[in-house]
Amino acid sequence: MMTRLRSAVQHNLPVKILALVIAIVLWLYVMNDQNPAMEGTYTVPVTMEDAPAGYRLQADAETVTIRVRGPRSLFVAADRSEFHASVRLSEFTEGEKAYAVEASIPYGFELLGMTPDKLSVTLDRIVQKTFKAELTLSGAPAEGYTVDKVVQESETALVEGPRPLVERVMHVVAHAALGGQTEDFSQYAQLHAIDSEGREVTGVTITPDTAAVTIKLARGLSRKVVEVRAHARSDLSPHLRLEGITAEPARIEIAGAEDVLAGISSVSTEEFSLADVHATERRQVRLQLPAGVTVTNPNVTVQIRVGEMK
Repeated sequence: MMTRLRSAVQHNLPVKILALVIAIVLWLYVMNDQNPAMEGTYTVPVTMEDAPAGYRLQADAETVTIRVRGPRSLFVAADRSEFHASVRLSEFTEGEKAYAVEASIPYGFELLGMTPDKLSVTLDRIVQKTFKAELTLSGAPAEGYTVDKVVQESETALVEGPRPLVERVMHVVAHAALGGQTEDFSQYAQLHAIDSEGREVTGVTITPDTAAVTIKLARGLSRKVVEVRAHARSDLSPHLRLEGITAEPARIEIAGAEDVLAGISSVSTEEFSLADVHATERRQVRLQLPAGVTVTNPNVTVQIRVGEMK
């Protein structure tokens, strides 16, 4: 039996081999003609892997375009959700850094490239800092009335956010309008984070976000305009030169009993430090008022001008 089988196989062997080769060539031709190789692109979102907790993450792009090659049948059967792109942040650096994008594609496809193949990712640590909650008053009470006392329930506020934003915050302020008031009143004043140039810093949270304020009015008090003097400590960095400190407003109206006001020609701010001053800046400071003296707005702005030591 084995002899007959061997004889059948070897009979016309060259012809049979030639037929097999022709069949393979024809199969490849048909497959290439009916299922040719193609190139295509898929735009997919980028997933951030191993993102560290306690950081704000920002990437310069949210998607990448993956370019692949494969038989047409694979493109017909493939779903966009089968293509993935990711960035691994296991070895992250705080701040900005370029990270390689990794692609995952279905079996049978050939990866030709990605655009972009790297993403610039910024990781900023979430930090907290406590600030004094400063209150500013605008307008004036009704004729014959003056502000006798301002009671602020919460005098501090916690600012939380990405480190670069929190470092920009110089003050946390609330605003209350007097608006011709004739009676004591209370309100919740919204707190805002302000930078050294007086602009609001967005992207941070303030806790509490409002300050409960009670404003007590009085009538029959005398008024007097006096100078405002800035009271700064002499703790400026030795690398800087103090060029001047001015208060805005330079003069302010105070109120109180006539005999109390008679001996007052100026009021000073509370003592404030210059140790954290690195460049010319503006900040709000509270007035240090003598007993029995009131003022519409207990805060003033001081401009601190500095230059580098030569």
